[in-house]
Amino acid sequence: MAAPLLTAAQEQGNEDCTANPRSAACAPHASESDGGAGSPPVAEGKAIAPANYPLDWVPASELPKALRDEECEACGGRYIDPLADSDTATKPEHSDLNATARSSSLQGDEVFLHGGVAVQQGYRRLQGQEAYFNRGDNTGTLSGDITLREPGLLLKGQEGSFSSDTGEASISNSQFVLHQQHIHGAAQTLRRDDQGLLHIEQGSLSYCAPGENDWSIHASSIELDLEEGLGTVRNAKVKVGEVPVLYLPWLRFPLDDRRRTGFLWPDIGSDTRGGANVAVPLYLNLAPNYDALLTPRYIQERGFNQEAKLRYFSPEVGFWSAGGAFMASDKRFKDERPDLNSHDRWLGKIEHNGLFQKRWRSHVDYSKASDVDYLKDLETSNLEVKRKTNLLQLGSLDYLGDKWLVGMDFQQYQSLADDINNDYKKLPQITAQYRGDYNPFEFEPILLGQYSYFDSNDERRVTGQRIYTEAGLTYPMLWEYGFFKPTAKYRFLEYELTNGSQQIFDNDSPSASSALLSLDGGLYFERPTKLGNLGLLQTLEPRLYYLYSEYENQQDQPDFDSAELTFSYNQLFRETRFSGRDRLDDANQVSIGLTTRYISEDDGREHLNASLGQIFYLEDRRIRLDPLDQTLDRSGSELAAEVNFYPNERLTLRSSLVWDPYSGNMNAGNVQAGYTANDGSVFNLGYSYRRPLTFATLQPVTEQASASAYIPLGNRWALFGALNYSVEANTSIEDMVGVEYDTCCWQVRLVHLRYFDNVSGENPNFNSPNLEREYSTQVQIVLKGMGGFGSRVTGLMEDMIRGFKEREY
Repeated sequence: MAAPLLTAAQEQGNEDCTANPRSAACAPHASESDGGAGSPPVAEGKAIAPANYPLDWVPASELPKALRDEECEACGGRYIDPLADSDTATKPEHSDLNATARSSSLQGDEVFLHGGVAVQQGYRRLQGQEAYFNRGDNTGTLSGDITLREPGLLLKGQEGSFSSDTGEASISNSQFVLHQQHIHGAAQTLRRDDQGLLHIEQGSLSYCAPGENDWSIHASSIELDLEEGLGTVRNAKVKVGEVPVLYLPWLRFPLDDRRRTGFLWPDIGSDTRGGANVAVPLYLNLAPNYDALLTPRYIQERGFNQEAKLRYFSPEVGFWSAGGAFMASDKRFKDERPDLNSHDRWLGKIEHNGLFQKRWRSHVDYSKASDVDYLKDLETSNLEVKRKTNLLQLGSLDYLGDKWLVGMDFQQYQSLADDINNDYKKLPQITAQYRGDYNPFEFEPILLGQYSYFDSNDERRVTGQRIYTEAGLTYPMLWEYGFFKPTAKYRFLEYELTNGSQQIFDNDSPSASSALLSLDGGLYFERPTKLGNLGLLQTLEPRLYYLYSEYENQQDQPDFDSAELTFSYNQLFRETRFSGRDRLDDANQVSIGLTTRYISEDDGREHLNASLGQIFYLEDRRIRLDPLDQTLDRSGSELAAEVNFYPNERLTLRSSLVWDPYSGNMNAGNVQAGYTANDGSVFNLGYSYRRPLTFATLQPVTEQASASAYIPLGNRWALFGALNYSVEANTSIEDMVGVEYDTCCWQVRLVHLRYFDNVSGENPNFNSPNLEREYSTQVQIVLKGMGGFGSRVTGLMEDMIRGFKEREY
C-alpha cells in the first residue's frame, strides 16, 4: 500500500498557488469551482457545476432531455453525482493523498492549510476553508463550509475530522445526499466509521426533493449501510410536513432492491366478507437461495389468520415454494355454518419447477383448502381467485430426449362448489411422443402412445384405464411462396372399464380405431403499398385444408376428459373438434381461410392483420360427445373472422366474430381496444357477445361491455376505474373506482370495489335473492424510498386495468 503523502510543493511550504497556478500542487483535483467533479455533466451546452446547486440538486429545466426521466419530471429535478463515472476499483486508503490550498505551512509532521483547501485521495474528495493534517497518524480536521465526496455520497457541514488510513470521518451540523437512493438528510453529528457505515445522530432523512419535505423521518439515531443497502432508525418519528404522524421505536428499511430480513409495510383494507383486514408481513432472508414470508392477518369478524410461505432454489432440486394459512375457529364461519363439527380453516399450496441435466423436467402445482368457501371468504387479493370452482392438484415429470418426449402426470382437483364434482382423477397419465426435426422435404414419422387411469370419488361413476395410440407419416414442403403438408395416420383407442353403482356400459373393454388424412397448403403473395408516408408490405395468404377421418361407433365408450372445442378461426385448421382423447371424431371437410397483413418496411412491425374462413362439410358428423346427441348435418360451419390493428405502439384494437350464415345469427363477437398516452393515461373499451351453442341445447346469451381507465390529472392527481357490465341483465357485474395522489416522494390511493358473489364463467340470475353484491375498500400509502402499506391495491389495478403498470419509483 502506498503511504499517504502531500505534494512536493506543500512539503516545501507553498504559500500561494496563484504564483504558479499550473504546477502539480495547484492542479484542480478538487477545486471550489467544480466540487471535485472532474468533467461535470453538460446541460444544453453548459457545464453543470454541482457547487452552484445546493446538495447537487439540478432543476429539470436546466437538464438535457436525456436526463429528464419520469422521476425527474415528477420531482422537478434530479441529483447529479459529479463522481458517478469514477474508477472505484482501488480503495482510497490505498492511494496517495494530495492537497491544494491558497497557503500552507509545515511544522514537523503537522501540516496547516489555509483558504480554498481541496484534498484528493483516490476517488475521495474533501473541501474546506481551513485544514490540519498530522502525517504521523494520518488524521486531520477541516473547518469552514466543508464538503466530503465519494461516488454516490455527498457530506456537507461546518467542522469535521477524518482519517486517511481508515476512511473514518465525523462532521457536525451536517447535510448529506445519497445520489443513487434519491435520499437527502441532515444531522447534528454525522459520522462514518471504518466499515463505511454512516451514523446519523439527532438527524432526519427524506426521499423528497430538497426544500420539499412532504414527509421525513426524524430520529435520535439513523444508521445507513451503503454496502449492504440497509437503513436502520431508532426512536423515530415519521412527519408529514411538520406534523408527526407515527412513532417507531425501531425500523429497518432497504436502500436498494436487494432482499432483506425485516417487517414489510402492512396491508390494510375492509370488505363485506370480514370487515376490517390488517396484515403485517415479516420477511426472512434466510440464505441466498431460500427465504420465508410470515404474515399474521387480523380479520375483524373472523379472527387471526396465520399465513406463511417458504421458497427454496438449488440447481439440484429446482425451485420449491410451500405455503399456507391457518385460522383457528373462524367466528363468522361458525355463525354461518353451525352444523359443522370444526370451524378451523386452512389452505395449503406447493409449487415446484425443475430442470435437471437439461433432460428431466418436473412440475408440481398442488393446493388444498379446508372447505369450499375458503377462497371466497379469505382470499382478498384477486377477484378471479375468489371465484375459482376448483383447486388443481398436479404433479408431472418429463424426459426430454433427442427424439422422444416422455411424460408422466398425476392430476386431480378439489371441488370448491358443493354441487360440482365432475372432474376425474388421472392417477397416472403416461405419454410418449416422437418429436422429430421436421425438416422440409423429408418424411417425418408420427408416433404417440398414452396410458391413462381415471378414478373418481363418486362411487356411481364409471372408472377405468384408457390406451390411446397413433402412428403415421407427414411430409412437410416449404417454399418462399407457400407450403404444403400432407399427413396420414392411424388412431387406436381402447378401454378397461369398471362400472360404478349405476350400470352404464355393457362392454368392459370397448375399443375404436380410425384412419386420418389431412392436406394443408397455403400461398404467400405480397406487394408494396403506402398509407400516407408510411411504406408498407401487404401480404395475401390463402390457405386450404382438407381433413378426412373414418367413422367408428363409440356409443359404448365413456367421456373421461374430453369436451367440444369453442369454434374460432384457429379451429378451421385443427384435426379434431374435441379436446382430450375419448373421441375419434369423423370428418370429411374442407376449410378455406384467407389472411392479409400490413407490415412496416422500416422495422418489420405488423400494423394490421385480418383473417376470414369457413369449413364446408362433405359428410354428416356422427361422433358426438354424448352418444345420444343428434348427428350434425349442416353443410357448413359458421364464418370465423379476426382483425387486429396496431397503428402505433400506443393503440391496439383486437376483434373476432363468429357469424352463422344459415341462421343469420351472430353467435360470438369480441372487440377490445386499448390506448396508452404519453402522460401515462390508459384507456380500455371492450364488448363481448356469445350465444353458447352446444349442439344439444341453446344456453342463454351473454352480452357484456367493459371499460377501464387510469387518468392523470396534472402532475399530482389521478382517477382510475373499471366496469364490467352485463347488457342482458342491465347491471354491473363488477366495478372499481379509485383516486390517487402522487408526488415525488409519496403516494396515496383509495379504492372501492363492488362485485357479485358468483362463480367464474357462470351466467348468474341477478334477480336471485341468493346472489349477493360484495363490497371492498382498500387504501395504499407509499413513502417512496421507504415502502408503504396496501400492496393489494396495485394488484387489483393491474388485474382490472389492462395495460396499467406501476411506476418504478
